[in-house]
Amino acid sequence: MNIKGTYSIEEVFAYELEIDYNYYWDDGDPDRPPESELEILKVTLNGREISITFYEHFLEDLISEQLNEYIQENK
Repeated sequence: MNIKGTYSIEEVFAYELEIDYNYYWDDGDPDRPPESELEILKVTLNGREISITFYEHFLEDLISEQLNEYIQENK
């Protein structure tokens, strides 16, 4: 299956971070293992787009666990 979505983090009076993503997964079967792939499409901070490279270098480690939990709960 393939889904597109937006994950938002809002800190009152501080910032709003939105991550647009595309998530593909296949639960597999007895002949092939499960697989998944997450593609970050766009990242905005307080309404302004920031580069995906900046996200990967500075933010991904901080929020990847939260993002993955959100995706698993909402797929």
